[in-house]
Amino acid sequence: MGNSYQYSPLLYEHALPNRQWMMSHGERTALLQVLRRAQPVCAIEIGTAEGASLEQIRRYAQITYSIDIDPAVRLRLAPLMPNVEFLTGDSKELIGVALQRCEQNSQPLGFVLIDGDHRYAGVQGDIHAVLRYQPTRPLWVLLHDSSNPECRRGIAEARWAENPHVHLVDLDFVTGTLSEDPNFPGQIWGGFAIALLLPEVRADHLEIAASASLNQAALYRISEHYPSLVNRLRRWVRTKRRGLERRLNRKE
Repeated sequence: MGNSYQYSPLLYEHALPNRQWMMSHGERTALLQVLRRAQPVCAIEIGTAEGASLEQIRRYAQITYSIDIDPAVRLRLAPLMPNVEFLTGDSKELIGVALQRCEQNSQPLGFVLIDGDHRYAGVQGDIHAVLRYQPTRPLWVLLHDSSNPECRRGIAEARWAENPHVHLVDLDFVTGTLSEDPNFPGQIWGGFAIALLLPEVRADHLEIAASASLNQAALYRISEHYPSLVNRLRRWVRTKRRGLERRLNRKE
């Protein structure tokens, strides 16, 4: 049973009305705290969707670059967000464009939210594009859905150490949960990984931390992702059911 008292407006005063913010309260609070700490001149969001996170980011940054593959994002949000530049297309290419504009305009990058392609190669492509940047001030990077197994593996196995300015990577800044969305039954979603890049070169070996690894392992064992016989059977049944539904729909 839900709570009838709507406390979200008290916590997130600039939330966009009628826009779905697909983050837990823990994730939203963490995002706002990192933004308060970063106070970015320039920020980048990769994967904008409804614009709920972007609305918060742009309140702290002087200029924000929104990168999304869907052209409708620009049409829907640009009139509401005058200090945001909307870039539409492949994030792996457009991250470089945004970084170049930050440098050309002498706007140091201070914050990045990576929340676009959650597949292994997709999340790594976004990370590696960001890691081409050499920070002139502290750069905070948040990576959403870091508890999803494929996304998490992409983050963990990215080439963080090749950038000597990376001082911190933690996969479990905020932990994820089992999804209650009927479209993703039993799957693990949510969570934030965090990375910090500093102007000075790190002196020590970079360790990819997983500060909630026991929690992640426990979630994985009871999730849809776990390679058990029961889960494989469930996936087979769902696949067969979808195929049957498609054939029935064609006949109609």
